[in-house]
Amino acid sequence: MDLLLRYGLVAVFVALLATAFGSPIPEDVGLLAAGLLAHHRPELLPWAYGVGWVGVCLADTVPWLLGHRVGLHPRGLLARFIGRRRSRRILAFYKRFGAWTIAICRMCPGMRFPAFFLAGATGMPLRRFWLIDGLAALITVGLWVTIGWRWGASITRALLWMERARVLGVALLAGVVAWLTWDLVRRWRRRRERLQAGEEVTEDLTGSHPV
Repeated sequence: MDLLLRYGLVAVFVALLATAFGSPIPEDVGLLAAGLLAHHRPELLPWAYGVGWVGVCLADTVPWLLGHRVGLHPRGLLARFIGRRRSRRILAFYKRFGAWTIAICRMCPGMRFPAFFLAGATGMPLRRFWLIDGLAALITVGLWVTIGWRWGASITRALLWMERARVLGVALLAGVVAWLTWDLVRRWRRRRERLQAGEEVTEDLTGSHPV
């Protein structure tokens, strides 16, 4: 979140695109950061919505392209990515609800990639995919950006407390590591002293004595 806030909407756009390639930063966090930027700079609010929407739609297009290119196979890319059982369930869900699957799964993190992949693999035209996904993205983008913009002050305070807690945690961890290291060294020195004392006693018992 700190990097997104530091580098502005460009970082938000890159982070949203990176979600299509397995980025650890969830889409919702990037949209929340866009709203938080708009909270501190209100003139960026329209841009936050626009950048968020375009970034999300472009990221969603990547799995559609993969599905369109690779196709659907029980042991193909989708099955290897999410497992055969889950792949069959999503395929059954897709067959039941059709194009609505895209809109429904757009609201569910973790379900987007397989649903969009299926859209491409089953031959849904890209224009139709963009239409459905774009309309659904208006909801998710609008929701998260608005939350970040509306409650930006509370989120900022929470981030500050999290940063302080992180610093405190690192300090405590460093203290524990230092104490464990000192304790190991102390134990090693004591053992070495006992061994040396034992060797001296052995030499005294087995050594030669004058007659």
